[in-house]
Amino acid sequence: MRPELPPRVLAILLAALVALTPFSIDTYLPAIPAMATWFGTSIGMVEMTIGSFFLGYALGQIVGGPLSDHYGRRRVGGPGVVIFLVATIAIIFAPNIESAIFGRFVQAFGGGFVTVIAPSVVRDRYTGKEAARMYALIGVVMMLAPLVAPAVGALLLKIADWRMIFAFLATYALISLAIIFLALPERKKALTERLNMAKVWASYGKVLSHRRAVGYMVTQSFSSAVMFLFLTGSAFAYITYLGVSTDMFPVLFGANVVTMMFFNRLNPFLLNIFSPHQLIGAGITIQLVANASLLAGQFIDPLNLYMVVPMIMLSVGAAGLTSPNTFACYLEDFEENSGAATALLGTAQFVLAGILSAVLGVLHSDNILPMTSMMLMASIISVLSYWTLTRRS
Repeated sequence: MRPELPPRVLAILLAALVALTPFSIDTYLPAIPAMATWFGTSIGMVEMTIGSFFLGYALGQIVGGPLSDHYGRRRVGGPGVVIFLVATIAIIFAPNIESAIFGRFVQAFGGGFVTVIAPSVVRDRYTGKEAARMYALIGVVMMLAPLVAPAVGALLLKIADWRMIFAFLATYALISLAIIFLALPERKKALTERLNMAKVWASYGKVLSHRRAVGYMVTQSFSSAVMFLFLTGSAFAYITYLGVSTDMFPVLFGANVVTMMFFNRLNPFLLNIFSPHQLIGAGITIQLVANASLLAGQFIDPLNLYMVVPMIMLSVGAAGLTSPNTFACYLEDFEENSGAATALLGTAQFVLAGILSAVLGVLHSDNILPMTSMMLMASIISVLSYWTLTRRS
């Protein structure tokens, strides 16, 4: 019988597993221009590796969630890491950009398995305040990882080429595999029922037939798409278009994360005055105004870094206000189906992110008008969904 880990130690290990995904997304962003040169292709084609990652990650979550509930956390998380590891090694030796795009899809599919087991382990073993503390620590890591990851990528680029970044991710995967099999506790009560996919689909159907829930899902998905569109175009926008150095890129990228954390920390104080629904409206309005100003700036002074960076900070950072309140409102009516509802929201966000990121790659040009236009479009749809679908009958 494996000894029980102290809650703090378990939380740190789970946070390390969860951080695999943001590191997979953000560590190689500074290397996108270098990858385009290496493969002899356009930056737009390399940006498609981000869209394919989002799609694979969405599929991995929606498949891995029910499987981990039935077969256990280690039995699903372990194979997920192995898939991630094999795909990462394949990307290192990819002969062309098309192979790298497919490799990123497979890599993310395995990463999705890993992501869903971390909150499930907490749910298996803790309740109440102890569970809240565990989730809080995991959440902090999820915010800090994007702050650190681009700097790690920039440092590795100084040591070697872009393949060193994926070698780092492969090493991280091996550490994750060790955590899962050597330290991760299994659920205390094993399932004996057969996996009932009809029941799973029925749960999804209840969520999708709920008008306000769908409204919050659309609102959140398009609001978060703004951030994912920036992630896709950030390396080109800052390094290639605005001439920022690879050393400065992590600083400007991290400024968005700091803004997000500021709004996130401000949220508990605002909840003493406003409802979560009202704060969603405030968050998406800030985002809409910032994106409109960002696009307008491209017609006034397109290469002015001081016009671009602050607006992106507000646009991306507003997620710190929008996301937690949307999540709370969205789950309000799903006490019995919270797992299915959570899986659907996560999947919807990453499927949309994958599609829009791929479109951005196709529309890639010698300026950032495609990125800023799509960010504004996503904001407009988010606001329209909020005002038309989330109203109480």
